[in-house]
Amino acid sequence: MIGWSQLVTVCCEERDAGMDNKDSEQGVVLTKEQQRRRRARSIAIALVLAALVLLFYVVTIVKLGPGVLQRPL
Repeated sequence: MIGWSQLVTVCCEERDAGMDNKDSEQGVVLTKEQQRRRRARSIAIALVLAALVLLFYVVTIVKLGPGVLQRPL
């Protein structure tokens, strides 16, 4: 029976052996359309994240109440 450490060692050796041949593999090459869609998707995710942060900020300020803005400086 193969132990966990032996299995991990075998998997890592196979992965490292494949990394030596970098010149023959270019990896995933995206078309211009795929790059455009990826960029659009990334921008959409960034906008949704920014909106969520703004929503949390506004909700926090509302829950604190109006007195938080009238403090002595």
